[in-house]
Amino acid sequence: MKYSDNPRKVYGKVEIVYADEELSRDVKVAVSANSEISHPAEVYKPPYAPTVKACTMDGNSTMDGTFQMMSDDLVVGWWSGKLADSTGAFANRPYIELSFGMRPIIYWRIIGDEKLNQYPVDFTLQYKRNGSIVKTDTITGNSNVEILVNPKIADITSVRMTILKWSTPNACAKILRFFERVYETYEGKDLLSFEVGEELCSSEGNYNINSDSMTVSIYNEDRKFDKGYLRTLMLLDRKLYPFIGIEQNGEIEYKPLGVFYSDEWDIPQDSQWVKCTATDRMMRLQIKTYVGFPLVENVSLYEIAEDILTKMGLNSTDYIITARLKDFVVDTALLPKTTGWDALQEIANAGLCKVFVDRENRIVINCEDDEPNRSSIEVNPSNMFSYKSNITLTDFSNSVSVDYCEISIKDDVIDVAETEIWLNPYETKTIAIDYTSEVAYPTATSGNASVRIISYESGVNSCTCTLKNNAGTAQTTTITVSGNAIDINTRTVTVRDEESIQLYGVVEYSHPTSELVQSYEQAEYMATLLLNRMKAGEGSITTEWRGNPELETGLIYNCVDRFGDSKKLLCEYNKFSYSGGLKQETRGRKK
Repeated sequence: MKYSDNPRKVYGKVEIVYADEELSRDVKVAVSANSEISHPAEVYKPPYAPTVKACTMDGNSTMDGTFQMMSDDLVVGWWSGKLADSTGAFANRPYIELSFGMRPIIYWRIIGDEKLNQYPVDFTLQYKRNGSIVKTDTITGNSNVEILVNPKIADITSVRMTILKWSTPNACAKILRFFERVYETYEGKDLLSFEVGEELCSSEGNYNINSDSMTVSIYNEDRKFDKGYLRTLMLLDRKLYPFIGIEQNGEIEYKPLGVFYSDEWDIPQDSQWVKCTATDRMMRLQIKTYVGFPLVENVSLYEIAEDILTKMGLNSTDYIITARLKDFVVDTALLPKTTGWDALQEIANAGLCKVFVDRENRIVINCEDDEPNRSSIEVNPSNMFSYKSNITLTDFSNSVSVDYCEISIKDDVIDVAETEIWLNPYETKTIAIDYTSEVAYPTATSGNASVRIISYESGVNSCTCTLKNNAGTAQTTTITVSGNAIDINTRTVTVRDEESIQLYGVVEYSHPTSELVQSYEQAEYMATLLLNRMKAGEGSITTEWRGNPELETGLIYNCVDRFGDSKKLLCEYNKFSYSGGLKQETRGRKK
């Protein structure tokens, strides 16, 4: 079946993760003993396979070229300290126990060593609540490297596995995974409806940041959300994964629509349906502080964007930055202390960028002149319910102004902070200090020789520094921050379409000022690009149609109106509505 078929059957499901490796930050591991190389803390973190097929000296390895030597920098999981006997039984039974904040155990996953094909054969699982055993599962005769049990028990604070017999004689126990997310999948009768909105940019078409959102209504079976085993997990930041699917060759193929984090749970006692509202990871950047970018000469917007995202706790797999930003070099780059959200907005303003989260939960920064990919999907009268064209004041302009900043560094050195700090004997303390004005090349000094500054990270208007009291008595010190004064002057470049002005009069647009735009040439380039885009006054086209999740924001698609006029549009917004069937609202703009 295809999404274009009529009639068709569309399926929806939502997976909610109530606890996983990221959300469970309080996990502790205890084991009976360790081999010389053993990493028990890896059993609740990815990856779920060892780095190598380990060569061991227990008689179970051969010189066939497939085995490799181990080292302490490899992923190995937990290796127990004792070997099994010739039958695989353990005289001294090894155990591993995970402790965590109180949570239900719906599923629990155990993975042995898949590369050596070793696994526990006979073992027990004890589920504990504050140290007391409330349930025990005994497994015998297992023959699988990966085991999934389903105890479905509430309010557990630890799980212990004791291994009686191993699959390979004369070998130690090897456990790569001893953990499972708390998650449930809602579909069919358990899923009333859901709605997902994804947006490349705002309806005005500005260069900005957008946060996607979703809502879902799910069945409160046995009152599990307010009285049952999930009641302690109705918290913020639970992960929601919505899917739309269609049957292909007898199986349902689902298309993921992104990753969202719960903002609000609505659990009425007079209804069996629970409603959850969630947003994507971008919204969290509104409450995260970015200390700022220190004054650095000749740095690209790409490097500044990467600095912002890295300091927000993201790694290189969590974001995509267009290489085009490497071409935008800032003579004297600086950013004041702000939120991560506002710092990325500066990148969007200076590089004419759109900042959004894609369906793989990555923050994406694209430029206006990046070439979009094309989709074969067409919205036309045969699959369309409504068609609306809209032009706003920000869609049309024939006079565009862009500011640029001239930054100079004064010879004057000024004091911008003076803070008194008290420390206990031998105490180490990290503090944040805001400056009274922006400065270049700031330095911090301690007024007490017994209190040293052991680390210091500064932007242009704030810093964080770590102090250590080296004395055996309490000490007070004054931290003084000084730097060179910064002078910023703003200039404006205006680009006009005189022919359009003669016909329609002056329609002005002023682009938001950014201190990262620092040359006449860059401002003129931006103004010209904006003018060429806005003088056409194309506006946006919004359609409601039968929908296809393959159409993602950022793709070019074809749209045909009821009069037969065809346009190639850039998909800027989608809203998927599922309630047993699919309806999609799409907004596109001529590229």
